[in-house]
Amino acid sequence: MKRPIVIGLLIVALLLVGAGISAVIFFSFLGGFSANNPFDVRNISSVLEENKTVKVDIAKPLTLKVIDEAGGVSVTGEDVETIQVRVVKTAYDSTQARADEEVKGIKYTIEQNGNSLTLKYELPKSMNFSNNINTVDFFVTVPKETTVDVDTRFGTVSVTGTKGNVDIKNTFGDVTIENVEGALSVSNNNGEVTATSIEAGSENIELDSEFGAVTLKNANGKNVILTSINGTVTLKEVRATGDITTRTDFGNATFENSSSNSLSIETSNGAVSLTKLRVSKEIKVKDEFGEIELVQTFAASYDLHTNGGSITMDGAKGKLKASSEFGGIRIRNAEDVTLDLKTNNGGVDFSGSLGMGPHTINSEFGEVNLTFPADSNLSVDLKTEFGNIKSDLPITVTLTETSSSNVDQIVGTINGGGDQLTVETNNGSVNLHADR
Repeated sequence: MKRPIVIGLLIVALLLVGAGISAVIFFSFLGGFSANNPFDVRNISSVLEENKTVKVDIAKPLTLKVIDEAGGVSVTGEDVETIQVRVVKTAYDSTQARADEEVKGIKYTIEQNGNSLTLKYELPKSMNFSNNINTVDFFVTVPKETTVDVDTRFGTVSVTGTKGNVDIKNTFGDVTIENVEGALSVSNNNGEVTATSIEAGSENIELDSEFGAVTLKNANGKNVILTSINGTVTLKEVRATGDITTRTDFGNATFENSSSNSLSIETSNGAVSLTKLRVSKEIKVKDEFGEIELVQTFAASYDLHTNGGSITMDGAKGKLKASSEFGGIRIRNAEDVTLDLKTNNGGVDFSGSLGMGPHTINSEFGEVNLTFPADSNLSVDLKTEFGNIKSDLPITVTLTETSSSNVDQIVGTINGGGDQLTVETNNGSVNLHADR
């Protein structure tokens, strides 16, 4: 029974081989494939450039829309009275002659409806999945006061020097925006997003990249929203009259010389660095795995949390809430702060003055070192499970407790008493120092 089956399979295989040979001979007699040979992986390119000029009424609002499935888009605002379009077509095929012929057949459209212009290129269906895809690059010069809407799949995008809202959607390729006045919205799946010198005024700035860094520099607007699933987030010289909100799953967040009404940062895996910021209300940072560092960053209140990393601050005012699951908390040059500090595995090191209480500091495993002005007025409750309590500031003790289980506790007042300070550590010493 097995022998007839084997013979049958051999016959089928011979028929398929014969069919393939016949197909090759057939196409050879016809001069080969007319275009996009599916069996040829050679990629020989041919480039063809075309230029178009479109008349518009610059006294009326202008709108440019570009839909490009494969190719770059560059839009530049200048002091011109017409829209100038430079089109660069690129085709690939197995020979130069075929590529030269194919590039002539690339089709794109330019549609005008009054002062609205739409440029469009759609990928044609191709038999060759090995060759590079054919592309159309649009280089467009527009009057400065133009609204820009770009929707692309494969290619870089740049917009420069326009006055009007800019909306960009891209799938694969970097996006660059520079010297733009108006609302800005960018959504990119795979590629960096960089925006510089953006004047959004009372409008919002929204930059998003699924896989790529997001950078905003020298900008102002109402609300600023920056997101990246896998990439760094950088913000420098940004003024927001509303809120700044950022999120990155895997990447550092770095902000410098900026201001806003409130600031919210969330990252799953990355460090957060804030330098010289002014925030009217709250700074909120949630970091799963990474260090948090604030330098000369001031707000009405702080809510800082990291599961795995240290928290360091140089300069702080207002209400300060900070917690770390695995990492220490270090605060320098604080002024009139209200403390709520907690770390499960790490020490607490604080120097500065305290404002309105109550103040609480808790460390599960770590030493607590606190440095206050010598004339601080405090009511204190200091407790450690395994460790010692020492104070350079004289404490008028109302309760001292030492038990056989090594629990030390001191309750009393400093300089006549004042706002409540409660310090507790399960494993570590508590030390109070005077800053004279």
